Amino acid sequence: MNTSARPALPAGAPVYIETNGFLLRSLTAADATPRFLQWLNSPELLNGMNLPPLNFTQQSLAQFISSFDNRNGYLIGIFDMKQKLLIGFYTIDVNLMHKVANVTAGMGEHAYPGKSVLWATNDALFDHFFAFRDIEKFSARVLATNRRMLFTFIGSPRFSLEARLYKDCVGLNGQRVDVLVFSAFRDLNDMRKAGKTLQ
Repeated sequence: MNTSARPALPAGAPVYIETNGFLLRSLTAADATPRFLQWLNSPELLNGMNLPPLNFTQQSLAQFISSFDNRNGYLIGIFDMKQKLLIGFYTIDVNLMHKVANVTAGMGEHAYPGKSVLWATNDALFDHFFAFRDIEKFSARVLATNRRMLFTFIGSPRFSLEARLYKDCVGLNGQRVDVLVFSAFRDLNDMRKAGKTLQ
């Protein structure tokens, strides 16, 4: 991939990407639908992300969505283009100075296997940020107990297991939990140096 000249989008430009039958776009307050609210508040989703009950209302969810500025932070919905249905999301927190981003993913619709959806969408998402938003590295922190999300990253050619952080955070049950850090790089040589791809 040629990275010698990377055009930059204006600050705050929303994300809009079509790939493999899915639409990735920056969410707006209008996306705070009852269906989104229901699965975003579900214990299954929150437990996987090590979050306590958030108790979003439709109004507070709309405010939360609006807090992402598409520059320092992004909340990007994953839509089934055929069904026009929001099925999951990515959150991306950016450090503009260091050109790095932390990514979190959540899948809410049970009819869609998380691994296949994320594998079908993350290439286009990362390539967009590498090419147009001057990001050089993505990192994802995954709880060692979150087997569903671990299976998404294990075997992915896009990610390298960069580190295992021993007892790095406190789980919802009060026990300390290891965190695995997976990383994706704009320069594939950096990925090879950073760690061993799990295949």
